Amino acid sequence: MPFYECNEHQFVENIRRMMQTSHKIVINRKMELRDDAKYGPSILPDQEFHRYSSICTRKSMKSTVLCKVPFVDEFHSRSFDKDQILHGSTSLLYPRMSIPYYKVEYSMNVCGSTYLFTFDALFEPSVTIQRRNEKRLGKGILVHVLQYNPPQETVVTINLPREVIVLDIKNMRRTVEDHALSL
Repeated sequence: MPFYECNEHQFVENIRRMMQTSHKIVINRKMELRDDAKYGPSILPDQEFHRYSSICTRKSMKSTVLCKVPFVDEFHSRSFDKDQILHGSTSLLYPRMSIPYYKVEYSMNVCGSTYLFTFDALFEPSVTIQRRNEKRLGKGILVHVLQYNPPQETVVTINLPREVIVLDIKNMRRTVEDHALSL
């Protein structure tokens, strides 16, 4: 069964061509949460890095990112100290700070062939100041807290014709295996 990776334009164009032949089309969308240190603050463009500027600093894109103030990363349950190295585009085996993201995959099966369009949607950071009881920082101290919010729905959707039905797929493989075992 061949797989064809497409960009968004090719994927939508293939759908439009299938619609002209009056075939029924079902599009599968799979969103998978990942946090594998693929994205970090050192590789972000300047306009995106600005969201992190209250807690960390860097000289330029792809340079080492240093902590400006002590803060807590709520998503990863980690706390960081001032002047600690958080991320670097090279030479850090284990980056201390990574940005979680959804790997979004749209797929369409046509006559045994699968057409894929995949992209990543980064989580939205928000930095707040909260009163926390942290063992390392002390009791009832005000500390910066980094929280990651899932991306908005508009970020993970692509523009498809209105006639197309999109199914969100979750653990479909498990469902098929369970059904096969019961036969």
